[in-house]
Amino acid sequence: MENINGLQQYTDLVNGKKPVVLFFSADWCSDCRFIDTFFDGIIEDYEAKFDFYKVNPDSQKEICEKANVMGIPSFVAYQDGRVIAEFISNSGKTKAEIENFLRTAEVKVIS
Repeated sequence: MENINGLQQYTDLVNGKKPVVLFFSADWCSDCRFIDTFFDGIIEDYEAKFDFYKVNPDSQKEICEKANVMGIPSFVAYQDGRVIAEFISNSGKTKAEIENFLRTAEVKVIS
């Protein structure tokens, strides 16, 4: 999964036609590391519908502010410049919860 490395890249991605899911995560976050153990499988299941990117809140604070993300791990899905689904908190997340978030986002995708 590619990292977002600046505000311009973020802006271009969230304003695109293809839906994107941003995973807000940091190396020091144990809940984020837990998600890493199964997230590649989730990406494989949903890569036809979404592009996935990681945002490091330590180096991309401005993106976190724009996305209203104050806790990690968090997920935000965008399409055409709008948020289509959010899963934002500083609580741990299970595989089932993340898959439910993606199913919710999938329903809101504009074809």
